[in-house]
Amino acid sequence: MSIITRTNRNFFYLVVVLACFITYMTVRPYLSAIVLGLLAAVMYRPLYIRCVRWCRGRKSAAMFLTLLAIAVSLLAPLTLVANVTIRQALQFTQDVGTLVAGGNVTVRQFIMQTNNLLGAIPLLDYEITEVGLIESVEQVAGPVSSYLANSALSIGSTSIQFITQAIVFISVLITVLPITPRVLQILKDLSPLDDDLDYRYIQRITVMARAMVRGVFVIALAQGVAAGIFLAIGGVPYVAFWTLLCIVFALLPLGVNMITVPAGIVLITFGSVWQGLLVLLGGLLVVSNIDTLLRPLLVPKEANLNSALVLIGALGGLHLFGFLGVIYGPVVMIFLVTTVEIYLEHYREDGSETDPKVSGPA
Repeated sequence: MSIITRTNRNFFYLVVVLACFITYMTVRPYLSAIVLGLLAAVMYRPLYIRCVRWCRGRKSAAMFLTLLAIAVSLLAPLTLVANVTIRQALQFTQDVGTLVAGGNVTVRQFIMQTNNLLGAIPLLDYEITEVGLIESVEQVAGPVSSYLANSALSIGSTSIQFITQAIVFISVLITVLPITPRVLQILKDLSPLDDDLDYRYIQRITVMARAMVRGVFVIALAQGVAAGIFLAIGGVPYVAFWTLLCIVFALLPLGVNMITVPAGIVLITFGSVWQGLLVLLGGLLVVSNIDTLLRPLLVPKEANLNSALVLIGALGGLHLFGFLGVIYGPVVMIFLVTTVEIYLEHYREDGSETDPKVSGPA
């Protein structure tokens, strides 16, 4: 056996850093799909074990059932969102074109009602004209509608990239799902920390990922759909688009009230009193309380994280990783919080461990 000196040890560490860097540069285009595959393997591991029991030990059949469940729970909603977005974008483009062409009766009614409201304000001498409104819409909404239409029509050009990402995701999932405990044990063996500390990291990250998918997304979906129902009853146009927007805003602290309150006020202002009151009261009394009812059932105590950190993590992850960053960001935040907790408990005094063994995972 060769003697390990300080020189060859440092050289080996340099090789490790170089290998990690080269690997990262190689997989960077598919990093999001890889991370999603790893998270999905951890999250759907219990379902896979049940399928193995149902299929009497036939792992290939259990894997097929698990992939089918993932397709229904992940791919179907994404496909629905993409379809609705494309339809709403094209409809918005057509409506903007009609508005710019002029002669829209609804626009004239809007102008008349707005001018009546402005005329009731003392010392305000201002009037909206149809020509001025159309010019403003043409300058602002025209480029936006063109962008939406072009984006909708260009989705086919990214289909190859989507297929590639899907292949990477499925490959990682199929590889890791049957051997998840072995992968976690390898991570523990590579870590110089005590196994109990490794377990705390793995448990907190896993619980947070599950909470973000099962809890936050399910709650946001329920709130967004409920708000969309009230908006549809109130006669708000582009209700599918506003429903999707409500789902996104449900992830933020103010929630769907950022959509329902202005929508209700606008409806009341332009004469749809009961519709506006329905949207306002439905958003404040019904939609807002969905979180109170569902969160204790879906989000475990181990995943409790300050709402400000969840918001910062979700927005930062959204900027860095795209849509799935809403999941990755809070996971990064729980990793940071866990690291701070472990430092304060075990590594704070004199830069060394206060106790090499801990009592157990938190």
